[in-house]
Amino acid sequence: MTFIDYFYGVVEFFFLGYFVSLHSVNLFFIIIAFRDVRRLLISTGYEDFDIAMTSPFTPPLSIVVPAYNEEKTIVESINSLLKLKFPRLEIIIVNDGSGDSTLEVLKKAFNMKRSDMNYPEKITTARVRGCYASRSGLPAHVQRFVLIDKENGGKADSLNAGINASFCPYFVSIDADSLIDEAALLQAFRSVLDREDIVAVGGQVAIVNNSEVAGGKVIKARLPVKWLVRFQVVEYLRSFTMGRTALSRLSSVLIISGVFGIFSKDFVQKIGGYLTRNLTSKVACEYTGRQVETVCEDMEIIVRIQRYIQEKKLRKRIEYVPHPVAWTEAPEILSSLAKQRNRWQRGLMETMIYHRKMLFNRNYGRIGLFAFPYFLIFELLGAPVELLGYITLPLLFYLDNLSYTYLFLFTAASIFYGIFISVLSVVISAWPEKTSETDMGGKSLIRYQETREIVTLVIAAVMENFGYRQLTMWWRIKAIADFIKGKKGWEKFERKGFAVK
Repeated sequence: MTFIDYFYGVVEFFFLGYFVSLHSVNLFFIIIAFRDVRRLLISTGYEDFDIAMTSPFTPPLSIVVPAYNEEKTIVESINSLLKLKFPRLEIIIVNDGSGDSTLEVLKKAFNMKRSDMNYPEKITTARVRGCYASRSGLPAHVQRFVLIDKENGGKADSLNAGINASFCPYFVSIDADSLIDEAALLQAFRSVLDREDIVAVGGQVAIVNNSEVAGGKVIKARLPVKWLVRFQVVEYLRSFTMGRTALSRLSSVLIISGVFGIFSKDFVQKIGGYLTRNLTSKVACEYTGRQVETVCEDMEIIVRIQRYIQEKKLRKRIEYVPHPVAWTEAPEILSSLAKQRNRWQRGLMETMIYHRKMLFNRNYGRIGLFAFPYFLIFELLGAPVELLGYITLPLLFYLDNLSYTYLFLFTAASIFYGIFISVLSVVISAWPEKTSETDMGGKSLIRYQETREIVTLVIAAVMENFGYRQLTMWWRIKAIADFIKGKKGWEKFERKGFAVK
């Protein structure tokens, strides 16, 4: 065997090994997640939320809603929050210097009046211009409903302002353009009530496009019409429902979606709040440096929490539960989706650089030895490796070294193994589980009721591997190039709004 033949063999072995490892890890995640999903679905049939609703031991909860140019969806979103089931709620909307009529829409819709409320600035933020409160027409369980109007500082800065204004020991961070299921807070907060060591809880995120919305509530879930959005549904099931559920079981959660997350306010204040250029906290500055920020605050704060837990050797944990549902609007056009994926990839790189000390460091336990390497090898480097894998095919063919065996194995490992993982994620998410003796139909993690919708979703799980996957790969590579060039900024995409009935 010549050196050239040996080199070709190493290249082929590397790419085959990479794709087999990637999908095998995802299969491992699905196996772990399946047990938790099944257990959780069964337990929902025996939960008595009335006990939590009436118990004096259920602490009050603040809902913090950052809003920037959300005039199209903000009223429906807030209406859904007012109907959430929880014994005592505080709702805090933070207008982040919107350039549209978000502030006026909120003041008019909810009869907001100027207020001289107490605002202790424990976390430094952009200047607060005014505070407003609504005191009439509120449900009995909503004990406080306020609006903070501040200068533009970004989503993370708005969350910090909401934390400053909060009076409750726990807060929920949600997006202004999302909807929350009525019982989602009680279901997710059960983890906090059951275990005192929980400092953050994330929940499943579903795509609301084409679903019927009335009174701030999703009354009928329907599969999106556009295939571009259907592919995203498959991604959410594979990454959120399966991937994050498994990482939670392995005590390795590194991200909780900004769409829905419950946090201990004291713990978040202890680590300095969400990362912005305004932060002066000792912990935040020590970990990330001064005058820095990120485009993915939801991942960075979770990684910082995990780092703090490991360094201080605290018996605390972060949990992800797959059942509580928040609904969010997904991009429907390629340009908008490209912006979103670009931001996600740049945010991942920012976070991994800020906290690179944890990588392959046994002092950080599973986070340093498993979670961080997983995100580096398969999430950050996945797109460049996949592109190089595709490039090897015509290159080997040109050099007359492309064997049919390698072509078959490469296609099986990179494409068909991926199809199997995606289809399996959809099937498990749609699989009905009996929640009680009287439950004849059973419950599943997804809300689509028509058989044809599930079949269509399975088809989407197959089709996404031919074109869509390669497109997102290219966007991620471009994001890496943009990051190297020093690109900053959010690049928020235009939202269509809910299909209100």
